[in-house]
Amino acid sequence: MGKYVTITEIALQLGISHSTVSRALNDNPRISEKTKEKVRRLAEELGYFSNSMANLLSKGQSKIVGVIVPDITINFFAKVIKGIQDTLQKEGYSIFLFNTGESLEKEKEAINTCLKHRVDGVLAAISIQTQKFNHFEKLLKYEVPLVFYDRVANFLPVPKIIANDYRAAYNATKYLIDLGCKCIAHITGSINLNNSNNRLYGYIDALTDHEIEVDETLIFYYEFQANTIETFLQKIIQSNPHLDGLFVFNDYAANYAINVLTKMGKKIPEDISVFGFSDEPVATYMTPQLSTVKQIATKMGQLAAEKMLSVLNRNESLLNEKIIIDPELIIRETTRKM
Repeated sequence: MGKYVTITEIALQLGISHSTVSRALNDNPRISEKTKEKVRRLAEELGYFSNSMANLLSKGQSKIVGVIVPDITINFFAKVIKGIQDTLQKEGYSIFLFNTGESLEKEKEAINTCLKHRVDGVLAAISIQTQKFNHFEKLLKYEVPLVFYDRVANFLPVPKIIANDYRAAYNATKYLIDLGCKCIAHITGSINLNNSNNRLYGYIDALTDHEIEVDETLIFYYEFQANTIETFLQKIIQSNPHLDGLFVFNDYAANYAINVLTKMGKKIPEDISVFGFSDEPVATYMTPQLSTVKQIATKMGQLAAEKMLSVLNRNESLLNEKIIIDPELIIRETTRKM
């Protein structure tokens, strides 16, 4: 543990009081210029740094915002964090970053740590395990501003920054239908996540609006266990040999699904057109390159941080609202040409 020079050490060496040193360092007019100069010179010689955290806390703020992310290894969340950090730093804020690794317990620990260190606010995306939200309600109890991004708790009365997952999923499914696909499966994420369910609803409504019967056996929650995708695909290929379209919750799962289908002798996109979601780097690294939905992750982070700053600066109250970002489709090689 580092040893920092304290005001007490400076006071002892100069033979003056702790309060006199403190006032001198803060340029208090009650202290003579001669004493101020002696204190400053010794402080510099000893390598003294003022305790900015203590100074801020004495004013009722920490200038720190807690950021809770479910999986920092996913490029999407890394971009969100960049948007948050760049925006907050311009206003003199630092971030306290927590990677929960999709763990509810780590998410709870993150909230408690934020309260312990008196952060000014919390920006959060929930984990796949989160079904109850008492720990987030604790923030509201202590009047700590909370803003959700991407994965949200819909019923909590706080701002939420989300993508229009429903509309993007509808458009992706419609694109497959417009290609001539008649039998389209959907691999979605987790029943606990709002964005997973919204993408499912978009898929279902696109089929319904185009008079294609919704077959529940073609819908699969993979719960972020990639190995379960292979079992699902083997099963539906056997029962639906005419499967010609697949819409997948995210690009990582889409890449895995394409590898499974290729191993099963299916040609992409000649036999089955595949659409992913999020435009992760894997979408362009894989062969063939993946058609996907472009997520505006950095913008989401910026908007979440801007909303937090507006609340902290008292420009607006903490309101129950949703800010929705419309993603766009990116057409590449895993879908047949029109």
